Amino acid sequence: MQDNLYDASHVVFAIVEKAMTNSITISGVENLDEALPTLFVANHFTRVETFLIPYVLYKKLGFKVRSLADYSIFKGMLGDYMSAVGTVSTKDEKRNEKILGDLITGRVNWVIYPEGAMIKNKKVVLEDNSCLVENSEGLHDIFTGSAVLALKSELEKTRYLNAQNACNVEEIREFREEYFFDKEDELSYHNTNIIPMNISYSPIRTGTNRLVELAQKYIDNTTKNIDEEIEIESNLLLNSQLHVHFSKPIDVKDYLLKKKREFRKKGLEYSEETVIQKVRIPLTNLMMSEVYKNTLITFDHIYALCLEYIGDREFTMIELKSRIYLLSRELKTLETYRLDGNINANLYKLLNDEPYDIFDNVFQLSKEQNILLHVEGDTYKVDVKNFKNEYTFHTIRLKNILRVLLNEVQILEELHVTAKKEILKSSEVVFREVMYIIYNRDKKQFKYDYNKYYSVLDSKHKDVGKPILLYDEKNSIGCVISHGYKSAPKEIELLAQYLFEHGINVYGVRLKGHGTMPEDLRDSKFEDWYDSFDVGYSAFSGVNEKLYLCGFSTGGLLSLLKASNIEDKISGVICLNSAISLQDIRVKYIVPTINVINNFLSIFNADVDTYESEPEHPEINYKMHYLVSVGELKKLIDLVNDRLKYITEPTLIIQADEDPTVDPNSADIIYDNIASNVKEKYMVQSDKHVITLDKNVNQDVFQKVLKFIQTN
Repeated sequence: MQDNLYDASHVVFAIVEKAMTNSITISGVENLDEALPTLFVANHFTRVETFLIPYVLYKKLGFKVRSLADYSIFKGMLGDYMSAVGTVSTKDEKRNEKILGDLITGRVNWVIYPEGAMIKNKKVVLEDNSCLVENSEGLHDIFTGSAVLALKSELEKTRYLNAQNACNVEEIREFREEYFFDKEDELSYHNTNIIPMNISYSPIRTGTNRLVELAQKYIDNTTKNIDEEIEIESNLLLNSQLHVHFSKPIDVKDYLLKKKREFRKKGLEYSEETVIQKVRIPLTNLMMSEVYKNTLITFDHIYALCLEYIGDREFTMIELKSRIYLLSRELKTLETYRLDGNINANLYKLLNDEPYDIFDNVFQLSKEQNILLHVEGDTYKVDVKNFKNEYTFHTIRLKNILRVLLNEVQILEELHVTAKKEILKSSEVVFREVMYIIYNRDKKQFKYDYNKYYSVLDSKHKDVGKPILLYDEKNSIGCVISHGYKSAPKEIELLAQYLFEHGINVYGVRLKGHGTMPEDLRDSKFEDWYDSFDVGYSAFSGVNEKLYLCGFSTGGLLSLLKASNIEDKISGVICLNSAISLQDIRVKYIVPTINVINNFLSIFNADVDTYESEPEHPEINYKMHYLVSVGELKKLIDLVNDRLKYITEPTLIIQADEDPTVDPNSADIIYDNIASNVKEKYMVQSDKHVITLDKNVNQDVFQKVLKFIQTN
């Protein structure tokens, strides 16, 4: 095939690639070798794969490949194009000879789909150690033609070499004609390799789009099947990510030699043809099992597995999310399957009661396709009958996408064993396990940050910065508490212990950049602090019947911000000595040398980027910090100011009347601007900022917090 034919394809497929909202991703490239004659074998879900995959292999990896395509495609301009780039019709009488000629010479590689046709329902089953797939006519064995061609390419090489050694000119001539040798073509002295290739899409969705609209406008006399293909495949092109994975190569000659040795050991006589007949099925099962076991497990797969094993039991939203999180973490730990990048350490955000796109999207899909039924309040139930409905081969992709995804992973036995084990756990066990997984991850993150920024001279003891978890399953109330700016969890430890002693579970968060070294804070954004608060919230979202948010100073701002972002999910908010304006923070707290009272913004005109100030508790707080961190604090304050009007939960505002750091008037601003009908402002007689550690007043503060929780 000429290079310019591939180059011509760029014009067509560059348009297709540009249309895809996510880039095409590839893994397993280390298993490829351009020098080896290669037969790629892959699963087949869409018609577009026939011409898109060869393009991907050439454009991304430099592999020249040809492929077989259904004869019905070879019509009009598309047919001309397919022929021009070397695609061969399934009805071409010389197709096998063309494939063998390419593999024998190594002049070009091939892609073949042993499933034989698009498997729209992705149904693959294992029966008597053989892979079966389902098409419109029912279950059938995977076709062994690709295995036969790979085997025959090596046997034919041997026949050609024998003819050369015997100087059999006529046989050599016939061989070269049969396999379309050009004058310069010779045998490849590299063994033929089979590369199992898995093609995955995420997500799979339906719906109209601009390509569907164009098809409806310009294509006449379409059938329902064609309409289905246009809708599905256009959405895959426009709204999905295509992922291609290459498994380790199967050396066909080596495979043949091993099988021949096995025959000899058993005393079996064989010819070259009987060898092919005996090993074509085992080889087909080997290569296709590699294809299927490397299916990319996506969030949608895990969602569908959870619904499958929850069955007809009623469940709450937080229970479903917790089961998804737990199963995802277990699969991550197993390292058996390839997991989509969305299934990562940040999946805890699934539990934070805020929008989470990949969950919200599939959740909406399951409602639209009548799989998930709303019972009442926050309770749902699976319509098992609808969920198990396979519809027809040509309609299931439109009517039950989650069943298609389950069919895709049906062959992955350990995946189902793991899912069933996790889903059958009681909700109480699931919530606790999720909490401890998140907490342990939080501790590991602190340990990593602590070691990364460790200083022999300046680092504080690890106990100062590590997150706090005080939990008793008998308690029904929980409270997430955050420390303040430049500080650490040690700052709120006494409050945490007091509440726990009075029957309240506590998660004391460590804000990113804190409890380590100032350089860590310099490298952190206020969004990171918010995410840190969310870690505690996510951990406690399932284990407590009632949940309160509490924060000291900057931690109070984070509590207010979190409350503004969720509705009817918490029982109350508590903020202690929280400044709601930069002007409310005394300049000496940050830069004692600046001779401008209450003009915090003036420091942004300074020539230096670090500042030192003596904190009330130097054993906990940073003495030095960076101007860039002050900028992040300003961003947080400005955002909270905009969000105060969205806070409707009962709120307690506590402020020291002679706070040396925060202007007490800040408490009035918070009180006046929140939308809560139940709110209370309490002034503490103290000239300290860190009232949680001020022995003169902290017991009074703790009692006030406890009373607020108990009465709201």
